[in-house]
Amino acid sequence: MLIDSHAHIYDEQFLPFGGAQSIIDSMSDDGLEYIICVGCDVPTSKACVELAARNERIYATVGVHPYDAATVTADNLGVLRELAAREKVVAIGEIGLDYHRPDSDRAGQLRATEAQYELARELGLPTVYHIRDGFGDFCEFVRTREFPEGAVLHCFSGSAELAELFVKKGFYISFSGTLTYRNAVNLARAAAAVPLDRLLIETDSPYLAPAKKLGEINYPKNVAYVCEKLAAIKGATADELARVTTENAKRVFGIA
Repeated sequence: MLIDSHAHIYDEQFLPFGGAQSIIDSMSDDGLEYIICVGCDVPTSKACVELAARNERIYATVGVHPYDAATVTADNLGVLRELAAREKVVAIGEIGLDYHRPDSDRAGQLRATEAQYELARELGLPTVYHIRDGFGDFCEFVRTREFPEGAVLHCFSGSAELAELFVKKGFYISFSGTLTYRNAVNLARAAAAVPLDRLLIETDSPYLAPAKKLGEINYPKNVAYVCEKLAAIKGATADELARVTTENAKRVFGIA
């Protein structure tokens, strides 16, 4: 059985096809033990918590994506704190730095990341990071901080050298469908460099469909394609990688 360590099953793209509940109802047939449903702002964080409360095999994270960094106010941090106290909330995230847009408020994103990192430390929870075109500032952020509760770099897009640096700081490195793309040579090198006990797999559904599903809405069941590709890179079987990544996800997210 697999764990999709990062999915947005509340997304409205799924609504014409039965929504989140349809995904949840098919988890056994799809070979999924758990899904980590990841919040991107206060409303979606609430949606994640509600889905986790109603469904035994869903866990939640709460946090604000860097594109919405301006909403990380004192009031909303209070809301996140209350949500994080709910049962089955396993991390603060996704948070981080995304400088892809030319008008990105880099200072604002750093402030929001720092505030949510501090909230996670206060609550004793791991953090889930979204980093896109911001590894320079994030390396400095990581250099001056500790991550005793663990941390996850979701949908990793960096080099092997960066992966090794973050692993030394206690991070888990999560790979998505982008690992299956024909041109993902550097990403494959990064995956090869990560120790087995620090690997996670995800879909980031409904986004980033793997190569065999390009052009389609991505579903949590497609994490199997990521598992297969990662197994080939590591010289292991898909069953071995499924077992390892499932154990890793349970460890970092505190799932019994």
